Amino acid sequence: MIGLGGIGGIVAQHLAAAGVGRFWLVDDDRVALHNLNRQFTYARSDLGRPKTVALAAYLGGIREGAEIVGVRRRIAAAGDLAASLPGDLDLVVVAADTPPELPAVVAEWAAGTGTPTAIGAVAVGVGLWGPVVDPARGGCWTCFERARRAGLSARDREFEDRSTEPAPFSFGPANTVVAAMLAHDIVEFLCSGTCPTLGRRAALDFTRQQITHSEESTCTCPTTS
Repeated sequence: MIGLGGIGGIVAQHLAAAGVGRFWLVDDDRVALHNLNRQFTYARSDLGRPKTVALAAYLGGIREGAEIVGVRRRIAAAGDLAASLPGDLDLVVVAADTPPELPAVVAEWAAGTGTPTAIGAVAVGVGLWGPVVDPARGGCWTCFERARRAGLSARDREFEDRSTEPAPFSFGPANTVVAAMLAHDIVEFLCSGTCPTLGRRAALDFTRQQITHSEESTCTCPTTS
């Protein structure tokens, strides 16, 4: 679990309740008062504690006997992951919003280890979860992003390129909805090998309360084609 905030913490909560018993928690931040409006796995008694420590204690209260390893580290390159995580994880969840290139960094590491990945995020007015990318099935984050970007208008691509910073605000219910849907798909994937966002992304328009899915991408990399 990379990023233990409003999405990552809630995803971990659901996974522990569903029976997942082995967690690696990666975050370099500490619990702050302004986190408590959306990061519901923490309390005032956790203020100042590393999120890795506070969330480990919370999950241990849900899943007795769980194996939980905390890694206080900011991930900026694939080498950071190689130094922080084992190569035999069932799945890595990307729930941090910085640095902007983090999904690509995780994908680079995961392609080498064969580790499935999943991602969730909240933008202005929209919640996003997926794709779940499974290298064993030819899944590829790079090809997914290439196909997604190709479908954007020139104006939308320009706006996206300029908007690399996370939103300056966050709304608890929005984070919780996205985290719950992401956790749903992760549990389904871990149990069956498939889920609604395998190879594609779901987008929830909070204003219209409508969910749309991107087309499933096909990897065209020379190593997998």
